[in-house]
Amino acid sequence: MLALCGAAWAVAGYLRRGSRRRMAMPLVLRLLALALLALSLAEPAWVGQEAEPGANIVAVIADNSAGMEVRDAGERRTRADALAALMTDSNGEEAGWLETITQTFGLRRFAMDGQLRRVGEFTQLDFTGRASAIGGALESVERRFAGRPVAAVVLLTDGNATDEVDLGALGELPPVYPVVIGGEAPERDLSITAAAVSQSSFEDAPVTVRADLVARGYSGRQVTVRLRGGDGEEIETQVFSPSGDTESQSVRFLHRPPKSGIQFYRMEIEAGGGEEATAVNNTRLVTVNRGSGPYRVLYVSGRPNWEFKFLNRSLADDPEIELVGLIRVARREPKFTWRGREGETANPLFRGFNPDDDTAEFDQPVLVRLNTRDDRELSAGFPREAKDLFDYHAVVIDDLERSFFTVDQMDLLDAFVSRRGGSLLMLGGAESFAPGGYDKSPVGKMLPVHLGGASDQAPGRELRLDLTRDGWLSPWVRLRETESAERERLAGMSSFKSLNRVAAIKPGATVLAHVDDGGTRRPALAVQRFGNGRVGSLLVADLWRWGFSVPENRPDMEKAWRQVVRWLIADVPERVSLELKESGEGAVRAKVRVRDERHEPMADARVTVTVTGEDGKPVALAATASDTEAGVFEVTFVTEAAGATTVQATVTDANGLPVGETEDGWAANGAADEFRRLEPNRDLLEAIAAATGGEVLDAGGLAKFASRLPGMGAPEMRTWSHSLWHTPAVFLAVLGCFAAEWIIRRRAGMA
Repeated sequence: MLALCGAAWAVAGYLRRGSRRRMAMPLVLRLLALALLALSLAEPAWVGQEAEPGANIVAVIADNSAGMEVRDAGERRTRADALAALMTDSNGEEAGWLETITQTFGLRRFAMDGQLRRVGEFTQLDFTGRASAIGGALESVERRFAGRPVAAVVLLTDGNATDEVDLGALGELPPVYPVVIGGEAPERDLSITAAAVSQSSFEDAPVTVRADLVARGYSGRQVTVRLRGGDGEEIETQVFSPSGDTESQSVRFLHRPPKSGIQFYRMEIEAGGGEEATAVNNTRLVTVNRGSGPYRVLYVSGRPNWEFKFLNRSLADDPEIELVGLIRVARREPKFTWRGREGETANPLFRGFNPDDDTAEFDQPVLVRLNTRDDRELSAGFPREAKDLFDYHAVVIDDLERSFFTVDQMDLLDAFVSRRGGSLLMLGGAESFAPGGYDKSPVGKMLPVHLGGASDQAPGRELRLDLTRDGWLSPWVRLRETESAERERLAGMSSFKSLNRVAAIKPGATVLAHVDDGGTRRPALAVQRFGNGRVGSLLVADLWRWGFSVPENRPDMEKAWRQVVRWLIADVPERVSLELKESGEGAVRAKVRVRDERHEPMADARVTVTVTGEDGKPVALAATASDTEAGVFEVTFVTEAAGATTVQATVTDANGLPVGETEDGWAANGAADEFRRLEPNRDLLEAIAAATGGEVLDAGGLAKFASRLPGMGAPEMRTWSHSLWHTPAVFLAVLGCFAAEWIIRRRAGMA
């Protein structure tokens, strides 16, 4: 009301004084001053929120890895120098933006390399870490500050993580604000970014060593890549010339190790033409574990046949595979008095055996054991207990009817595959599959084919084998390196005359080969997973014709048998298995899994892990039982910064009797992983920021970020208000309006 009266009085006074044109500006200024005074007397206030001082935490993480010593293209200082300049001022004191943060937040300082650790001052950074565990550092922040008010995480790094960053697991983190350290990559560098070893049952290339390379600044120059053995001997060399300034290449070396067991190989890359950014990433060590066997395969047949002869011959020169045969030479016969030689009343088929052995007097089949380990093995026929059957890695059933096995033995075969993880292969024959009565039996349940009833229709007499699409993609099924050579081989194969027809293929099974049966394609080889193991059905009943009718094809048939058996024994678990996993800061965790004779977890075992470095000095460590998993024993050890380490696990039972042993190798590449990529990984840092609700910051904008951080939101906030009456700017505006009015009036002669 007072403001309205004052405004009316001012207007009336000006109207009495003459010219409206001269009075307009002074009138507006007086009205504005009166309006501001009236508004201030109403005491309005600005209201907002800000972080509660001292109640919230900000974590600042600085990359302390050796990779920060890289000097970017066109830069005189390294990334480490740039990071240090952001953390301290010219006097060596803490940077101003950090001081600004401490005024409102509790500041926690961390250094990150192989692990996250607390530091008192950032002047303690030495940039010697062998890794940049960004994923592990963020997980550690989440664990350390669980349930505590963390407003932000500031991450200063080049983004080149040496571990996996699970973006999906970052949702519980507070906002992460990465600061990208570094610009363009160095002008010249050679790097082995990754090296991997793969093994398969493919006989011509059992071990493939692959290396991923990056050549920067070597356009048109010759780059050499070498593969060396553990003794330093050069195995193979490849040369390429990059066509661009920055070029990525993948090279593969196909090598057959001369022996089984643990072996180490070193990849090297080099090129002339001047100094490069770093030589640390020019070598990489890899481990090849060929296993040591023996891998035992049990072959059970209903009659002597050619298949065992050729199979046994093909595996004779493989020292890692033991083929044990159990072949029935005569069926179970009704008991009656035999008329043979004078005075002989026993079955003449047992003639020549131990005269004190009375087995010839009983009603049982005649079985012949071949390649057994000792006289006790298979002495009672097909195994009846798990500890006997589980000693094998694979079982091959050939032309043997269902009634040969008891119900318990078929259930044992089921457990052998599903629980023990063994492999089962059934070969075609007159008494295999449906003709053998396996439909709706425990064995038939495991097969990859639906058997149906036995077919009265004979298959065609000229069955030609061919591979399916899945067969072409399976190295253990092919015998040649190229498609054209493989097609030529298939065209020259002998035709087959016997095939077990099936009703259908089970869901989840894979057909690898088929035959043309009178214009109809029928499966010849099908496989599938069953429980922990695998099962195969080879439906061709006279595979021996392949090498019998055409002797020139015999090497191919023997090679095929070796690859089939290699597929059967691949990945079959042992009673003792060893897994090595990096644990950070050069530490390695060894996990030993122990099973008893029935392949159940063995909790009372005693496990010793022996670690042998390049100096050849073994160190024995006692593994302790896992708190979370039965039959698992763990121990952690530290390896050298770089080099090869052999790890052997030896297991005994509670009575000190041996259970088994296994070994593996660990290749430590030092800081090679840290330098495998030199250009900053901005994409990863942007993904981390997006996953946590943060943003990527510019190094030059840290001071501005620190000043606005209190108003950006925090777990603990407070409400503030500021009255307009107590605002100096409003008071100055009122005085300015009155002063301007007086000056204008004075100049106009109205004062």
